Amino acid sequence: MFQSIKRYTAIAALGLSAVAVTSCESYLDVNTAPYASTKVEPKLLFNYATTNWAANRAGGDNYISVALAAQTIASGGNYGWGKGDVYDISPYSTGNTWKAYYATAGLNLIQAIAEAEKASPANNNAAAQAKIELATMMYEASTIWGDIPFSESWQGDIAYPAFDSQKSVFEQVIALLDEAIVQIDESSPLKISDYDLVYKGDMSKWKSFAKSIKFRTYMVMVDKDPSVASKIGQMLTEGGMVSSSAANFAFPFFNSPDKENPRYKILKRYSGVDAKGNVINTFFFANNNVLDYMKQLEDPRISVYFDKPDDVTTYNGVDSEEEADAETATVSMYLYRADAPEVVFSYQEQLYLEAEAYARGLGVGQDIAKANELYKKATKEALLFNGIGAAGAESYVQNTLPALTAVANPVDQIHLMQWIDLMDRPLEAWTQWRRSGVEGSEIPNLTQPQGTPAGGLIRRWVYPPDEATSNPNSPSPAPRFTEKTWFDL
Repeated sequence: MFQSIKRYTAIAALGLSAVAVTSCESYLDVNTAPYASTKVEPKLLFNYATTNWAANRAGGDNYISVALAAQTIASGGNYGWGKGDVYDISPYSTGNTWKAYYATAGLNLIQAIAEAEKASPANNNAAAQAKIELATMMYEASTIWGDIPFSESWQGDIAYPAFDSQKSVFEQVIALLDEAIVQIDESSPLKISDYDLVYKGDMSKWKSFAKSIKFRTYMVMVDKDPSVASKIGQMLTEGGMVSSSAANFAFPFFNSPDKENPRYKILKRYSGVDAKGNVINTFFFANNNVLDYMKQLEDPRISVYFDKPDDVTTYNGVDSEEEADAETATVSMYLYRADAPEVVFSYQEQLYLEAEAYARGLGVGQDIAKANELYKKATKEALLFNGIGAAGAESYVQNTLPALTAVANPVDQIHLMQWIDLMDRPLEAWTQWRRSGVEGSEIPNLTQPQGTPAGGLIRRWVYPPDEATSNPNSPSPAPRFTEKTWFDL
């Protein structure tokens, strides 16, 4: 499907050392190839791509930039991270993230696919593993920028790849996932195992993950392209998607130097430690756009998501860019712990999406009772994932969580619980919010933060300067951050 590349940087390196690349560091020109890799085993290319992808998602360039802009966390103004950063996303952040998708991660996956498929015998499972990751990354890149290079990327004879429409990108993502699913042979010993840090070569989990990413892509597309509703119904009937928390796609980090979650590393380096030597969070605070809804729902995750200051009896949030103070709750050090995994897809996310499909009747008959069953199961899984005990989780969903049969708008209620679940996964939360309703009726109802430029809420990132100026095929005029992408109504 893809050939070697001239245009994007290739870096062949090994292991978890990649997670050291976390935040706001200068990035290579993606139009040059100073480190073009030679032949390397697929498992090494795959491992390096995965660690770079996870490091970018969890680090300052992606996580902090998206979380502040999407309003899942609050900066605390000058009391915390600082004012003015919400929509002022650094070109280093956009450039590093673009580089991760196309060079340090994307290109290495392309080369892993090529090496796996030309091996004798062909390592089809390794190729499938790389294709599934590549498809997921291109989906993510498109949710950030909209139109992006895909069909002409990584082609050795194309110096300046065309930008495909977002609809086309999503369709190519689905096609690549289908290609990988067909390629998987669960009985074959040929696969990436020891260098697969997520599933350890369990190809049944790779297959279910691929199907879930395909399902999620359809759910993002369906409001703009209702024809995919039949595909959603077909996938619900066939099953085979992520069906337990054991199949979560979660990249592991560890409580040891150079293997820590990048968010923890940022706090350790810049926020400091308390009198006992424990890393503390003085930068990021509870956003009322999350905390207020959790309070209304009496959500037991409040004490998991947030830390109260000493001697403060209540959890107090702030609005985006509002000045925090000594009584404001911070995002918890549990979420920002050294070994916190970077979750790309979870079982509760799958269940919420299925609940939404039944509540809306997407490719299936509308069934609020079935939707309610899935919604309650999703919420219980979300509570369990965040350390709430089984008895407490069951009691909450049975006795406190509003039933879909008792609320005015069941779909809005599902969207609200999705938003809360995704609080610490801002890239997914931002996409979820944009697809949750037409402009002005999204869930939750966000307002433009203090001090941001006029024009509305952020709907995309602008293209990184190097790509915008060096590729004559980049969109002109370049879309502003307030302009909606294709799926965003």
